Amino acid sequence: MTSRWSPTSARRRVVPTAPPRRRLRRVLLGLGAFTALAVAAPAAVAVTAAAPPGATAVSSLPAATLPPADAGDPSISPVPLSPQGRDGTGTQVARSAAPLQLVAVTWTGPDPDSVALRSTDDSGAWGAWLPLDANDDERDGTAARSATSQGGTDPVWVGERNAVEVRATRGGAPVTTGLGVQRIDPGTSANDDAIGARARERQTAARDGAPPAPAYVTRAQWGADESMMTWPPEYSPTTKAVTIHHTAESNDYSPEQSAAIVRGIYAYHAKQNGWGDIGYNALVDKYGTIFEGRAGGLDRPVVAAHAGGFNRDTFGIAMMGNLSDTAPTPATLTSVEKLAAWKLGGMYRDAAAKVTLTSNGGGTSKFAKGNDATVDAVFAHRDVGNTACPGNAGFAAMDTIRAEVTKLVAAAGTDVRAAWTDRPGLGEPDRVEQPTSDGRGRFADFAHGSLYWSPDTGAHEVAGPVRDAWRARGAERSDLGLPTGEEFGTSTGRAQAFEHGVLRWDRTTGATEITPS
Repeated sequence: MTSRWSPTSARRRVVPTAPPRRRLRRVLLGLGAFTALAVAAPAAVAVTAAAPPGATAVSSLPAATLPPADAGDPSISPVPLSPQGRDGTGTQVARSAAPLQLVAVTWTGPDPDSVALRSTDDSGAWGAWLPLDANDDERDGTAARSATSQGGTDPVWVGERNAVEVRATRGGAPVTTGLGVQRIDPGTSANDDAIGARARERQTAARDGAPPAPAYVTRAQWGADESMMTWPPEYSPTTKAVTIHHTAESNDYSPEQSAAIVRGIYAYHAKQNGWGDIGYNALVDKYGTIFEGRAGGLDRPVVAAHAGGFNRDTFGIAMMGNLSDTAPTPATLTSVEKLAAWKLGGMYRDAAAKVTLTSNGGGTSKFAKGNDATVDAVFAHRDVGNTACPGNAGFAAMDTIRAEVTKLVAAAGTDVRAAWTDRPGLGEPDRVEQPTSDGRGRFADFAHGSLYWSPDTGAHEVAGPVRDAWRARGAERSDLGLPTGEEFGTSTGRAQAFEHGVLRWDRTTGATEITPS
């Protein structure tokens, strides 16, 4: 039987107003019909900006069971180009003694009309030409590049190749003499092989049935060098939609190389582009591995740089590879669908609905600042931007992705969501719903408070200084347990009943616990 506090035989325990905050244990999200994965989670990665008030800095997605990566610092260096001079196209070649791994084509001045790159195959012969897109600045509100500023393409994975050819045109004429090639060395890590091995184990996973909350590889595990992060996390009020992208680079990579590609994209976005962090909230490779992107928490509405003008209130998922002509793999689709369903379902969104977003301008946005765009709750980057992203083959998969996400979200109704619909004063959710750390209930954070539910206690709001003081003690794992009633006013502050006592907050004396003796 659960003990309840009563005013008889009670004792008063006064504690400091602001004791050291204890981090809640990382937990798994079993969203509705989702089956939780029994994995252990490492400590959360430190970030340079605090989460929203009253928030705990953990993610509700299960992290992979890997230690922090031991990757060396990524580096970016130019590789000299020399003319080929054989066919009038202006083709130039870049050769490197070391494997090129990840490369990007850069230039100064106006974007070329077309840019293409090819590398040698295993026999040393030149492969097919790969058209490349300009890597536009997708931060909100950014001005168009000047005639003297540097532009570039998305990075392309060429692995162990030592040479690439590039060509470009503008107005029908070759402009290759104005190009440069940047070699991006992502470094190596012992985690790379472990991540690849786990991906190979998943290749027999089925697409049918209610999936578990998808495990992911944290920034620490794939080797994010946090010293490169100069754009501290910032947050939207909520998440309304998911944006689907492709990274527009090669499809020819092994599962053991995926983490290195993510490190390279991060270095390119953070350093070469000057964004201060990776542009996407999450990345999914062709083997179905999910990588944490932007810092700040996958379960939070983190503002990223993936869809210029529409980075607020959206969550950007990038499918790793060039999906112009190659369809996303079933493994990619499965993970993208699970991740999008977890995010939208946990933020109480209808995945089949239309969503109206207001443009902040900048990047590739089709919509001027202040104009509205009505899109699907799961939409493609090209729906709001002047871009081919996520590629024609990726775009062709959007209906499949939306249908599966809608099915998964529809199966994920919860008691917390039902209670929230009767409490409009809480405002929009600003964190994905998740289990309590003791596994007895569930909770979600909103603009004006939190809502906790368990079969024993029902649903109750916790907000303001009472919530802060309760969470500082360990929340549901504290001596107080879960809330059993709503907050009420006192002559000098606020108070609320919990399973094993009352927490009273006074504006002059701070927090006081009243518990049974």
